[in-house]
Amino acid sequence: MQVSSVGKEAIEGYEGLRLTAYQDSVGVWTIGYGHTGPDVHQELTITQDQADQLMSADLHKFEDGVTRLVRVPINQNQFDALVSFAYNLGLGSLGNSTLLRLLNSRDYQGAADQFLKWTYAGHEQLPGLVKRRKAERAMFLTSVSTTQEKPNAALQHKAVDIPMEKPVLPVLAALLPSIVSMIPSLAKIFTDGTSVQDRNIVVAQKVGDLLVQATQAPNLQGAVESMQADPSVLQAAKKAVETEFYSLIEAGGGGITGARQYNIEASTNAFWKMPAFWISLILMPLLYGTVYLVLTGGQDFSGELRAAIASSVVTGILGGVIGFWLGSSFTTSKSRGLGAEPTSNT
Repeated sequence: MQVSSVGKEAIEGYEGLRLTAYQDSVGVWTIGYGHTGPDVHQELTITQDQADQLMSADLHKFEDGVTRLVRVPINQNQFDALVSFAYNLGLGSLGNSTLLRLLNSRDYQGAADQFLKWTYAGHEQLPGLVKRRKAERAMFLTSVSTTQEKPNAALQHKAVDIPMEKPVLPVLAALLPSIVSMIPSLAKIFTDGTSVQDRNIVVAQKVGDLLVQATQAPNLQGAVESMQADPSVLQAAKKAVETEFYSLIEAGGGGITGARQYNIEASTNAFWKMPAFWISLILMPLLYGTVYLVLTGGQDFSGELRAAIASSVVTGILGGVIGFWLGSSFTTSKSRGLGAEPTSNT
């Protein structure tokens, strides 16, 4: 069994590409797509082709190792997640893990949950590892049609489909919370602001493509890192999302009509969010209090004068309240398309 193109792309995104040797979080000399070994040393440089060759050789090693260690049916996504896990942590870690023990006892959900326990380098939990383990777990829990599955070569029977959680885009699923924190408007597209649901997998891919293009990064991981490091890059990404916002909503199944409906519902149902409501709430006690004081406490004023003052106060405050409510109603009407210029559907 071999890693799929999606799995390979995910691993490349996790590892990143470095053509000059560097020390990783625990001081191991690394180069290319996370390649380590005695051949890697300080000041070593390689080409893109050499990086690709090293990754192919490393993938082959980890593919063989996972095939040898796993003794139960697994689907393509589960295989990809396990190879990614081993690529990052080593076959020894996988071979001695509770994750593998649970998997080989057919506790697939228990095995999936074990991914989240491997987030430390030394004694320090690293945010990058937390994101990667979440993405690998999501990939592991992605169901694949039985017609698309390939059997583990170490098994003598066909792998069966194991019902799991709904499919997501693993890399984007892990990075989405960070993306939404930097571009809050995206929370209106994704159901809970931090996850990719069935209906918006397409729009999630579009968001990823937009960010990669806007930041000129090699992949989505690089795009997020550039946005975090450079405010000007973040602004470019925000502008790209803003420019395509309605098309993103449409791709997610809502369309421009859906976006307008969201605004209509917000202004119609959530009346307490409208400025006029709070203006009324503040002014009404003032109105009653002023009228009460004028009518009951103004002994020095004639009846006609007290009536005139009370009338002026009532007229002024009520006029302000009515003006605010009319303004809010006009805004709502525009959201519904009343009194607005016709727009093209193309």
